Amino acid sequence: MAKYKIIDWRLRPPFGSFLKNKIFNDPNFSAAPTYPESARQFSMDLLINEMNECGVEIGMVPFRKGQDQGDIGNLLDAYSERFQCMAHIDPYAENPIKDIDDLIVEGRAKCAIIEPGQYFIKKPVPANDKILYPIYEKCQAENIVLTITFGGLYCEELELYNPIFIDKVAKDFPHLKMVLTHGGWPYTTEICHVAYQRANVYLSPDCYFTALHPGYQSYVTAANNVLQDKFIFGSVYPGYSLAVCIDNFVNIGVKPEILPKIFYHNAAKLLGLE
Repeated sequence: MAKYKIIDWRLRPPFGSFLKNKIFNDPNFSAAPTYPESARQFSMDLLINEMNECGVEIGMVPFRKGQDQGDIGNLLDAYSERFQCMAHIDPYAENPIKDIDDLIVEGRAKCAIIEPGQYFIKKPVPANDKILYPIYEKCQAENIVLTITFGGLYCEELELYNPIFIDKVAKDFPHLKMVLTHGGWPYTTEICHVAYQRANVYLSPDCYFTALHPGYQSYVTAANNVLQDKFIFGSVYPGYSLAVCIDNFVNIGVKPEILPKIFYHNAAKLLGLE
């Protein structure tokens, strides 16, 4: 029996259009010993078994620009109790506000996700660019949790991950709940400052909450103290197997009494599950 109950904030399942995602078809990923067999076989059955063994009750699924967002309904039809979906909102779409209405307010996605600094979108911009403000305003008005890919790799310019941009957005939209996928890495100390000062900013450093990445110590210190209610677990499956990611969080230095918050309770409160 799994020791912890877990909500995984970044789990990309072997389902539908995710097959086109680079992380499922790049040999640089699949050759790694930590790559899960469920991903190699593109098998939902194996993934569900892995989730059961590891205590992952809910996987939060982030869709990306170019994916078939119709897969949101297809995935939930097949596995409604195991996944919740984040609809990708493209600020350069014809009507991103209508997309929020169609996919989330009146649709089946639970949250929204944007990737303003990533080179996947038409023109990467800082998180406080005014083209994003209608999205922020809409999500705040509808009480939609917004995930922002902020940190890590695949950025057009490193300065786009400057935590100052998130601080400005958090100040302008104080009731907008934001979860930062990749946790603002490599600006680990600075982003912890933002999350400490702004009640509406949460950190999900996922794979950057590991000893492989310099600066992780700031996350551990903050999680053990002033930000224990602001960190959210993410596995980045299939980048790593669920077991590998969970073991890392257990053994990296977070106090055992705080782990249930990071693994489950902080995310559950954001999602209205408790």
